[in-house]
Amino acid sequence: MSEKDQQQAAAVETAATGDRGGLSQAELDELVASSDTGGRAVSGLMGTLLLLVALAWSLFQLYIASPIGLFNDTLARSIHLGFAVFLGIMVFPATRTSFQVALGVIVPAVLAALFMISTKDSTAVWWIPIPAAFVIATVLLGSPKNRVPIWEWALAIVGTFCALYLFIFYREIANRVGAPILPDYIAGVTGLLILLKATRRALGPALMIVASVFLFYTVLGPYMPSIIAHKGNSLSEIVNHQWITTEGVFGIALGVSTSFVFLFVLFGALL
Repeated sequence: MSEKDQQQAAAVETAATGDRGGLSQAELDELVASSDTGGRAVSGLMGTLLLLVALAWSLFQLYIASPIGLFNDTLARSIHLGFAVFLGIMVFPATRTSFQVALGVIVPAVLAALFMISTKDSTAVWWIPIPAAFVIATVLLGSPKNRVPIWEWALAIVGTFCALYLFIFYREIANRVGAPILPDYIAGVTGLLILLKATRRALGPALMIVASVFLFYTVLGPYMPSIIAHKGNSLSEIVNHQWITTEGVFGIALGVSTSFVFLFVLFGALL
């Protein structure tokens, strides 16, 4: 723990015990807010909106778990992830430590570069820097704790659309399975970048780092030590595996979260 973190922790503890130690109430409130890593402190219309979205998510999960649920597993996973990405961005502000900011800038930039050089056919790659620059810009613009700025609205909406892409275009994707087209690439790359950002916000940097390392590995396989080397995956293979089929993001882990984990957490919170 750094010296600044120790000072903040001591101030918070002092405030909790009632000993102000010469600090004003405003200074104590600022220290407590700076050490708080929870969700946004929003109220009014925005607070009501987030409450309604969370309620809709809970009702959807109860619906698909009931005997009358009509969604197949793939569609349910897509909707589940859409809710998670939207609330992950809207509810959790980004931590503004230098490490977190650097992580939020470096990872999208490196992934965009790797995706571009991994293309092994005539697939257009000129657009890849655009979603990467968009994600990086939202990091640099900041993430207030008491309101949701317009760029975070845009990030949440785009991320939700990418998560729902499999649900919206399910029939078309099923007819061209294994042969992604340009919109599939755009949704896949943009969705991966925003999902990593939402993961860092809601769960911290550790899981984002682990996921990013494995994404790096999919492209850099030929340069790895011989015991773990592989031929390397193209952009088509990455998008098809990670976003368009049920082997990557929409695989077993998300299926378990959709079918079981959310319900256990929901009933645990209610009880």
